[in-house]
Order: sequence, then C-alpha cells, then structure tokens
Amino acid sequence: MEFLKSIHNLLFPTKNLCYFCRQEYNNIEGFICTNCKEHLQVLNREIYLNSDSIKKTYYSLLYNRYIRELVIDFKFNKKSYLYKPFGEIMVDTILDQKITDIDLILYIPSHRRKEAIRGYNQSELLGKYISQTLNIPISYNNLIKIKSTKDQSTLNKDERQNNLKGAFKIKDKREIYEKRILLIDDIITTGSTIIETSNILMENEAKEVVALSFTSGKKL
Repeated sequence: MEFLKSIHNLLFPTKNLCYFCRQEYNNIEGFICTNCKEHLQVLNREIYLNSDSIKKTYYSLLYNRYIRELVIDFKFNKKSYLYKPFGEIMVDTILDQKITDIDLILYIPSHRRKEAIRGYNQSELLGKYISQTLNIPISYNNLIKIKSTKDQSTLNKDERQNNLKGAFKIKDKREIYEKRILLIDDIITTGSTIIETSNILMENEAKEVVALSFTSGKKL
C-alpha cells in the first residue's frame, strides 16, 4: 500500500503544488503559493444579516474578480479540489475571530438533482474540511433541500427570498436540539439562503446559529 502511495505521489505531486495556479513551488502554505496569495484580501469580517435566527455571520475574503473566478470554478467547473485551500482560509477565520463553543457543523444543502449533475456539494466539502481540521462534529444529510429552486444568482433580492420559501427541511431535530451550530456556505450575496436555513434550524430548536462563508458579494 505504501509503495502504491509513493508511486501516486510521484505521478500526481500535491505537496508543493499550488491549488490555485497549479504550479509547483517550494513555498506552498495552505495549498496556495506566495504569488497567488497576493491576489487575496483577507478580511475575516463580520457581516450583518437582518435575522433574529442568526447570532453572527462572518466571511473570510473580499469578493474581487480573482476570487469570483475561483468560486465559479469550484461550483460549476468541476474543480472540487479547491475545497482544501478555501477550507484552510475559513479555518483561519474561525481562529482569528475566536469562533468557539460550536457543538455541530452544518452546511447549506443542494437539491439532489443539482448535486447529481455537479457531482458534489461544495458547501459540504468545506464543512467536512473544517470539521476534520478542528475536530468538530459535522451533520450529514439532516438539513436537506426538498424543493428545486432557480439559481439565486439570477434573481433580485425579493425574488431570492420567495424562491427559497419551503425549500429546506430538518429530518431529525433531535440531532440539533439545543446545539450551537456553525453553518457553512461558500458565498453570501444577499444572505437569503443563510437566513432561510437558519430560520429552519431555530424552528427545530437549535440553541444558536453562527454562519461562515468563504467570501461575500453582499454590499455593506
């Protein structure tokens, strides 16, 4: 087994590979080279969402053109491996903002048809990485999307809110009962998805919800 692993590493080296530019360097940290890091503006910022269901909401990076292209690749162009550098950046935000006392991680679910087409749920990949890195339990397939909706990016603010009504469901509220939840998403635009899912969590008797996104296009 170790021999096969060594052969795999020779054929597909990742230790010194930047996951953004796909170039090899000796100064890789957090899966990103120094050159690519220059395009990142780390904010680790709290953002206000008008909802009593959310205690606090944070995001990691400024949503600039460079990040926009990476998010598009992650969500729509089969570059699922980007969950590693994205997840590492979000872990840094958790540590920087001292987001503690989390009992359980949940992630924004995709509808089963969309996930089947894409092959993965990008928010689940991020949540899993954070869970494994910080040793926080994660809930799989309890918060689910039961209604196929239009892509939020194609709608205005009012349409986004109406689009998500009745779209989410908790299958077993015992898992989240009185739990402090960290809710993971890849990007916050208007915040409608985070608000709607947080409402569902609190209606099912979660203790509190803190949300974290990789980036945000929401105007402050």
